[in-house]
Amino acid sequence: MPGLAVQLGKPVICWSEPEPPMAGGRIAANSFCAVNMHAHALWKMRRPYLWVHGAPAEARPELARQFKVLSAIQTLRRARIGLLGGRVPGFYTSNYNELALLAAFGTEVEIVTLLELVKLTETVPDADRAAAVRQIQDSCVCEVSDAELLKGAALFVAFRKLTEKYRLDAWSVRCWPEFSELYGIGVCHILGCLTNSGVPVACEGDVYGALSMLMLKNLAGADTFFCDLISFDQAGDTGLFWHCGAAPLSLCRPGCRPALRRHSIIDGGDRKGIAAEFPLKSGPVTVVRISEQRDGGGFRLLSIHGEGLDTEQLLHGNPLQVRFRRPAADLAARLIESGFEHHYVLVHGDLSGELRIISRLLNLEYVAL
Repeated sequence: MPGLAVQLGKPVICWSEPEPPMAGGRIAANSFCAVNMHAHALWKMRRPYLWVHGAPAEARPELARQFKVLSAIQTLRRARIGLLGGRVPGFYTSNYNELALLAAFGTEVEIVTLLELVKLTETVPDADRAAAVRQIQDSCVCEVSDAELLKGAALFVAFRKLTEKYRLDAWSVRCWPEFSELYGIGVCHILGCLTNSGVPVACEGDVYGALSMLMLKNLAGADTFFCDLISFDQAGDTGLFWHCGAAPLSLCRPGCRPALRRHSIIDGGDRKGIAAEFPLKSGPVTVVRISEQRDGGGFRLLSIHGEGLDTEQLLHGNPLQVRFRRPAADLAARLIESGFEHHYVLVHGDLSGELRIISRLLNLEYVAL
């Protein structure tokens, strides 16, 4: 096996089965011992490997999980993130190391200018714009002007064209301060539409946020939510995750109808569309952040698990209240003391097992809260 692992250049899954019933004769399989022997050799050579133990029926779910993780890693190895306009002013949390990203994950970054995007909107055919209007309106209550919808539609088409041109798998977008001035509308809901269409988009020029979204999308097979943790409650051990209107419509709480409104913050608030406002659906959630280690020697992976609660429209944008599995005050203290960035990515489902595996295979420091 060690020689084969070297030739393949891929992670190896070691599968052992329980020893058959023993009735005084010679050993029948010695399966676990063989894996123990090969695992030592792979460990010594620093070759990535995983282990599953059980009869075929018992091992099948864990094998499926491990294959899913390996597939997600392969996706990152060939992924390309479009960085539109750089990071926003003062957000050092959105800084990234391009070569370290390439070395650790195999993910490339393509720099795209705001000028190219805006100029491209001027060439969008009327038929494409009309189709995009229907897509971005979807089933929403629309409280923005027709002119804003048309501009948003052209922007959506332009993003799709650039996604194809640069062969992108995700975006990181400098969504303020100049975007609304250059183009006349806020970009939030258009970013949510892109995420909803299978191309995750992180706000505020956060490349590692986009990487986190892409990783979770492939692990969960579901849309993700780029967000801030804006408050926590010690009495109920809950926290409120929120962002200002770029959540994909697929995450809307059942029974609620999304509303397309003017943005609550840009240009002083309530001046320009388009932001999508709705609370997120409830259920088990995983919150993740890929982050650089302080000394620049590698990366770490933050993993928070909890239960998303039925949440009202507590404020403009997209809120979701989450009950944590540990005291909220302790969790908040760990986040601050460990210097994690203020951007997180939330996905529905419990991916704790997958994240432990991916951390091991990519040599990431795993921080579970």
